[in-house]
Amino acid sequence: MRYSRGEIAKGVLLGLAAGGFVAVSLALPNFPLVLKLFNNDSKGGYRIKRTIHSLKNKRLVKTYLKNGQEFMEITENGKKKVLLYKLDEMKIKRNKKWDGLWRVAAFDIPERHRKARMALSRKMKEMGLLSLQKSLFISPFDFLDELDFIGEVFNVRKYIVYFTIKNFFDKNQENYLKNNFEL
Repeated sequence: MRYSRGEIAKGVLLGLAAGGFVAVSLALPNFPLVLKLFNNDSKGGYRIKRTIHSLKNKRLVKTYLKNGQEFMEITENGKKKVLLYKLDEMKIKRNKKWDGLWRVAAFDIPERHRKARMALSRKMKEMGLLSLQKSLFISPFDFLDELDFIGEVFNVRKYIVYFTIKNFFDKNQENYLKNNFEL
């Protein structure tokens, strides 16, 4: 089985993030916890060793000896990388029945955080929120936890406001939104 570039590193980091640390022997081609993630393919051991070496060079993991056994654990930089992986997979849960409330997020992020502002907007669109203006997004489904997580990852949480509304001044606009979200 072939893995896309970075998929093994992602699997190793996510596995370490879930378990904290793992005992390994980098001299052996099979450390069971990690190999299980990749179906024990014939080149798996070599690829994983190469990946771990790369992760160590990037300071995303560290290895150390304890009682004659080698351990590997994720670093703070590695944990930040895992947050980005989780961010990529984030989706808003669509409720079967709509409660009639609209969820709105607004933000005013300073120019010095321009990259974070652009990434926040892009991620909100990817998650299915509708942009009413450049910094105003709406959804009929709750996304507070996801918004909080995104704000924390990009370190801009203090610039984001989240609120709910029941009615619109303009019913045509509300009908447009209902159609857009297939309500």
